[in-house]
Formats: sequence, structure tokens, C-alpha cells
Amino acid sequence: MRPFFIFAMLGVSFGGHAAVETPDSVKTNQLEEVVVEGDLQQTEARKTTYIPTKREKQVSQTGVELIDQMGIPQLMVANDKIQSISGKDVAVFIDYIPASENDLKAMRMADVKRVEYYESPSDPRLQGNQFVVNYIMAKYEYGGYVKGYGNFYVPFYNEQLLANARLQYKKMTYDILGYGSFRDDRHVGEELSETYRIPGSDSNLKEFRRFSNTLSGHDRLNNFQTSFKATYNSEKVQAVSLLTGNLNNKPLSERTGMVEYTPADYPSSEYSSSSDSHSKALYYYGYYFFSLSEKNQLKFNPQYTFSHTETGSAYTEHGFSPIFNGARDNTNSLSGSLSFNHDFGNCGDLGISADGSYNYSRTVYSGSVNSLDRSRTYSLSFGASYDITVGKFYGYINTGWVWLKSSFSNSKDITSFPWCNTSLQYAFSKKHSLSAEFHFSNWPPSPNYKSENVIHSTPLMYYTGNPNLVPFKSFDYYLRYTWLPERNYSFSIFAQAWNVKDRYVYSYEPYGNGLIRSIRQPLGTYVQGSYGLSTTLRFLNRSLVFTGSINNLLNHNGKPYNINHSSLRGYARVRYYIKNWNLSLYYRSPEGWPDGCMTGVWMKGRSTWSVSAGWSNENWNIRCVLYNLTRWHYRGNISMMDSQYYDSDQISFGTAYHAKAQLSLTYTLGYGKKVKQTNEPSVSDQTSSGILKN
Repeated sequence: MRPFFIFAMLGVSFGGHAAVETPDSVKTNQLEEVVVEGDLQQTEARKTTYIPTKREKQVSQTGVELIDQMGIPQLMVANDKIQSISGKDVAVFIDYIPASENDLKAMRMADVKRVEYYESPSDPRLQGNQFVVNYIMAKYEYGGYVKGYGNFYVPFYNEQLLANARLQYKKMTYDILGYGSFRDDRHVGEELSETYRIPGSDSNLKEFRRFSNTLSGHDRLNNFQTSFKATYNSEKVQAVSLLTGNLNNKPLSERTGMVEYTPADYPSSEYSSSSDSHSKALYYYGYYFFSLSEKNQLKFNPQYTFSHTETGSAYTEHGFSPIFNGARDNTNSLSGSLSFNHDFGNCGDLGISADGSYNYSRTVYSGSVNSLDRSRTYSLSFGASYDITVGKFYGYINTGWVWLKSSFSNSKDITSFPWCNTSLQYAFSKKHSLSAEFHFSNWPPSPNYKSENVIHSTPLMYYTGNPNLVPFKSFDYYLRYTWLPERNYSFSIFAQAWNVKDRYVYSYEPYGNGLIRSIRQPLGTYVQGSYGLSTTLRFLNRSLVFTGSINNLLNHNGKPYNINHSSLRGYARVRYYIKNWNLSLYYRSPEGWPDGCMTGVWMKGRSTWSVSAGWSNENWNIRCVLYNLTRWHYRGNISMMDSQYYDSDQISFGTAYHAKAQLSLTYTLGYGKKVKQTNEPSVSDQTSSGILKN
């Protein structure tokens, strides 16, 4: 009776009326409604945690969309992929198990409890990645869900279909996933201007221009995947076995067009080209985590991939002999990692790890060159890590050594090199955090870069590899500050730099009556840096949401290209939610970026904008997006490159920036009792081959 007596004396009741009669001289005031809101975002020394709202989960069709809806300031979504605000790749996990793009389409959004963001985590389950997103899902005692996902573009034939079924009983979970994508595009092509400088008989450079354009083009692609995963989950053991089959085909890629030369040493003519590729892959992934005691953990992670790839191409141009090329490749890849972690309590955590891998490729070339290449690569690495959390401070260091043995045809190479990762993070409070990181590593060349075969690509261009390539050195620097003033606002600023030394680079040199693109090492230094700001602002009880980012990219590409570039770019999105409906307006500015550190190619992309409307409830999610309604041409990205003997300027044509409509929908039906932990299926496109790329 004591609590009721206190409320009565204050003249307050649950109905908003006086609980007892009061004299006329005493005024009674009706209290306004008080809403207590939980903290949906907070940062710590080791990680930042975000809790999605029911509305954010309901309007999201995939895990990628959920990140976009939540407006996490350290992250951005570009081309349907999760990236850091600096543009780096982000490793994605679901309940600490690696997740693929299809996993994020297949997951049940209502089951997402929270999203964790890490930078250089020490947790062995997160496998030493620099940037990590980990979805924590609802737990089931029994039950599961089924989900269907469809994505369609109009007026172009481009669609994706996915179905996922889950059944969980006690400690076992079973997942079956099927996926198919289809594309048939007749609006593809290129407009290419090339400048050749070829030494003549008098030792002077003879310069001429080759211009080619596409009069008609046709691409057809399809991809099919299916996977089965079994997961055992208990307090002491987590075991995952995944088997995936993948068919990735490009049965048709055709171009016809005109070729002109200036000066007219070669006659103008028509050309035609065609190519096809077919690959099959079988992928096994295993993950076994054991909690040996409160302070000791053991993780084992085996993987195996077998892939078979066949490619073929034909090129004809008046005045030159036809060029035919074909290749068949079988690749086997086997890898495994073993790690042990011990918790010293307040004195930190110590981890030791061992990793090994074996890769074998057998490639048969036919056409302009007939040969057999065999490539074998063995690697073994040992590492140790130590991390400590002292109050608001988190420090992490991971270092080790890699031993690498490779053989390509008749050449053999043995090398070893170190790596080192360091991260310092400080959380001033739950609202402020600062992190600084340094990474040093070596990047071994892909086996297909070592082929000595000389492939005839076009009448004046050849390409080959280099069997003497060795790993190049890579240095990364990263600084980030995040401010979460309250649940409706968040900000993050960053600066980063990447420096490459002793790199291997595509080099164009005279060869016969044309040029050959070889791979040379070592050549000039490559440096890339960027800095920027990302923010999320929410208004009207979180019904109006603004997210945006702006950053500047700086790039220096040393010898043999000796060029500098910069690009200021950004994006902005405004969302409005009303009952079961959601509306969105999005704009991304034009941007430039380098096409990797091996080339001198600088890419330029066009601006893009869209408006969308969606409706969703607990089971259905339907959305329509209209893209670029002011743009009715097919011109796409521009690429530019200048070098001593060869320059190129190319405009790609396609539907990427053309006006179009997208219809996407999901249907999800859940059942059972949510108690036990759940893990999503992991599907990866693991197709690989040793075929030399052109």
C-alpha cells in the first residue's frame, strides 16, 4: 500500500485524474506522457554497438540494406557492398561466422538483435580482418524460417532470385539455399581510342592512332548457386560445415564495330569479336570453435575449392589474320588455419596461430599459343598476437612470418616475409572514440601473372606474364574519430594512406609490329590517401533521416606512369517513414578512382540519383526504385591511361547509369520458439583459375 499512498498524496493517478479530492485552493496538474528511450548506439574501446529499430529491420530486405538504413557513421554502402567510410572492404560475419553476399540476402531481418562494428579485433573468430561487421541474431530453441527474394530491372532483362530455408532443433541448425541470377544485355560496348608509338627502321618513334567503336553488342550471363550448411552450437563448441556448388557462365559476349587508323597506314574496316566462359566450382568450408575453459579457446578453419574453367575468344578485322584463343583450367585450393587464445584477465589476451595453404592449377592454352602451364603454391605462416584493455584503452598487435614456395612450369621460387598489424583505440566515453592503426604486409603475385606465354589479343597488342615476380611491400595507415552525441545524431571523420613499394606493374613495350603488355618489377612507388566525413541525422521522432558522406581521394602512381590524380566525391540520402511506407531520395556525385596499383588507368564514374517508395509488414517487403530518370543514354565509365609507348581512352556503354526501374520484394515466414543462437548460411563464389588474364 505504500507506493499507492505516495501517488495518492501527489494527486496523480494512471488515468490522469486526481487520486483523492483536493481543496479548491490546490491546483492539480496533469502530467505529460514520458517516453523512456533506450541507447541505440554506443562506442567502447574494442567495438561500437548499434541496435536496429523495429522499423529499420522491417523496411530492410537484406543485411546490406539494414546497414544503410541504420546510418552507421563508420560505414557506407556502395554497389550493394558494405565498405568502410574510407572505401576499404569490410569483412562481414553473422554470429561470428563469415557471411557472403547471398547470406545477407537470405537472412531474416526480424532476427537481427544488434550490429557490432570492429576495427582490428583480437577475437580469433573474426580472423584478423581490419574492418568487421558482425550481426548478432535472435536465438531459437526450435523452428526457423523460409525466405524468398526477387530483384528485377525494367526495361532491361536483369534479375536475381533467391530462396532460403532454415530448420533448427535444439543444438543443430540446417540451412538450404538456392540462388540464380540472369542477365541479357544488348546495350553494351566500348569506344576506344589508342595511341601507339612504335620504333621505326630509323630508330624514331612512329606514332599512330587506332580508334574503334561498337556498333552492336550483346552479353548474356547466368549464375547458379546452391548450398547446404549444418551448424552445431553449444556453450563449449561451435561447429559449422558448409558445402556449396557454383555454376558461373558467360555463354555469349559479342561485339561488332568499326576500326579507323590515323595516319591511314592500315585500312579502315569492320571488326567482330566474340568470347565465352564457363566455370564450375565445388567449395567446402569448415569452422570449429572450442571453449576449452573460461580462459582458453581453440579455433580450426579448413577450406577446399575445386574449380573447372573454360574460356574461348575470336577476333576478326579486315587486313589482319583472325585471332583465336582458348584455355581450359583445373584449380585445386586447400587451406587451413589453427589458432589458440589464452585470457590473462587484466593482463590481456595472447594468441598464437598457424596457417597453411596449397594451390595447384593446370592450364591448357590453344589458339594463338599452344602450351601447358602448371602452377603450384605452398604457404605456411606462424603468428602471435597480444591485446589488452585498460579502462577505456584498447591496444592490439599481431605479427608473424610467412614462408612461400611456388613453382610455375620449370621455374621455382622460395621466399619468406613478415607482417605486422597494430591498433590503438581509445573510448573517451560511450559517445566518443578514437582509433589509429598501422599495417605492414607483403602481397604475393597471382600464379597467372607468372605465365611466359605470349597471347595475341588484338592485331597490334600482345600480353604476357613474368615468372620472376616476387611479393611487393604494402604499408597502411589509418586514423578515425567517431562522435555519437545522442541516439539521433552520429559523426565520423577519417584519414588514411596506403603506400606500395617494389610493386609489379603492367608495362607496354615494342614487340614485332605492335606492342606487348608485360609485367615488370620493381617499378615506381605507389601512394594513395584519403580523408573525409560521414554523418547521420534523425528528426521528427526518427521519421526523417539524413545520411551523407564527403571525402577526397589523392593518388600518386610512380614509374612508369608518373601521374597524380585527385577526386572529391560524396553522397546524400534522405528518408521519410510514414506507417508501413518508406520514401527515399538519393544522390551520388561523379567520382574518380585508380584501377588498382598495377596499372596507370584512372577511372571516372558518372553521378547517379534515385527515388524509391516501399511498403512492408512483418512478412512482406516490396520496393520500387526509379534511377536516373534524366539520363537516357548508355554512356558509362571513362578510363584513361598514358605511358611511354601506349595511351588509351575508353568509354564504356551499358545500362549502369541509364534510366531504369527496379522492383524488389521479399517474403519471410518465421516459425518456432526463439531461444537458441542462430547462424546464417555462408555461400561464397569461390570460382578461381590459373588462366592468364588480359
